Order: sequence, then structure tokens, then C-alpha cells
Amino acid sequence: MLKRIIVLNLVLMACLFLSSYSVFAAYQVIEVTDGGKITGVVTFKGKAPKVKMLAIVKDADYCGKTTPDPRFEISGNKIMNVVVTLEGIEKGKKALPVEGAVLDNLDCVYEPHVQAVTKGTILTIVNSDPVLHNTHSYSGGTRTAFNLALPTKDQKIKKRLKRPGMYSNKCDAGHTWMTAYIWVSKHPYYAVTDKTGKFEIADVPPGTYKLKAWHEALGTVEQTVTVAPKKEVNSSFSFTSQ
Repeated sequence: MLKRIIVLNLVLMACLFLSSYSVFAAYQVIEVTDGGKITGVVTFKGKAPKVKMLAIVKDADYCGKTTPDPRFEISGNKIMNVVVTLEGIEKGKKALPVEGAVLDNLDCVYEPHVQAVTKGTILTIVNSDPVLHNTHSYSGGTRTAFNLALPTKDQKIKKRLKRPGMYSNKCDAGHTWMTAYIWVSKHPYYAVTDKTGKFEIADVPPGTYKLKAWHEALGTVEQTVTVAPKKEVNSSFSFTSQ
């Protein structure tokens, strides 16, 4: 019995070691001298969803009675706020923390609604409103990353984003319509689409990769992309209704 316990403990320790090793070995920093560029446009196929107005149920004297649903920023079938990232890239340029990353409680909505940063970035959470906000951020869906009360106008709190993955944010001060998303990446090869649905990922080492596009309401789509040395490749995406 004791021998079995020892063996199981050794196996567990080995698994933990290998798991830790894979995390640290997952991305190698190299000098990229012949990198290519991935560009594209994310569009909606078919009739775009109609933007609904969300009811404001607290602090209506300041926040107003309704606010547009922020999920569907679609203009001319071009989709804003789509996170595009290379999956499983093992080596490339250094992933530097993003300077000036902010999540602002502004006019009772989060600004920006979607953003992407690298692991280790210091995020400044701001309350620009004269009402109480409480920014509750979840990493990986259910794990609380931080839970911050901001009762004072112009109050600022800084938090370092240490864990890669998607951070979903809501306001626990009764502002149920307030949501925001932050993608935290282990590598620098990501982008968020602008108002015209465009994205660009530069200095990509030559090779074949899986490119993933994520939208909070429309889901994810993936495709394979091959990057040639010092060349630009177009890799556009199209979403449909879920």
C-alpha cells in the first residue's frame, strides 16, 4: 500500500513538473528578421443583428434610461471588437506589456468594451462617474481575478494581469448592463478589430499557423494561415448568427 502511494506521488510530481515545463517552454523569444504580416477583415454573413437597447435599472438620473447593447458593433457588415490571435505559436518576438491599458467606468458603460493585452500588463481601472461602480473581473469564466469597489469619481486602481486567457468584467454595483472583455496573451501575436472590421498582426515568423477569431456573442471561427518571409497574407473571417 505504501509503495503504491509513493508511486502515485511520484507520478503526480512528474505530471506537475511536465505541466510547469510546458507552460514555460510554450513560447520562446527569438529575433524575427524575416517576419510576415497577417491582415484581414471580419464580416457578418447575412443580415446583421439589430442592436437592442438595454434597460438601465439603477442610477438612471445619471446613467439615463437605456443604453445600446455593446455586443453588436457592426457597420456595413463589418464587425468591431473581434479578438484575433495565433494559436499555439511557439516562438517569435518578445511579448512586452502594453503601456497605458485602461478599463474605464465611463457614463455607466465600460470603455473599451473589448481589448487585448500581453501577460504582465498593468491595467488601470478608473471610475470617471460620480456614482459607485464595482468592477468584478473573472479569469477563465469563474475565477475572480479582482473585485474592486470604486465609490469616488476619478478613482484609479492598478492591477497586473498575470494569468493568460479571457477576463470577463461586470459591475456588481447594480449596473447589470455593464460588461467588458480583456484578452490576455502569452505572446504578442493578436489584434482586436476596429470599426471597419480590420485587423493586422505583424512580425510573424514564417510558418503555418492556426488563426482564431473570437466574438462574445457569435462564438469562434478558426482557419489555417501560412506566412511567407517578409510577405503579407490576407486571412479574413466571416461570422453568422448563433
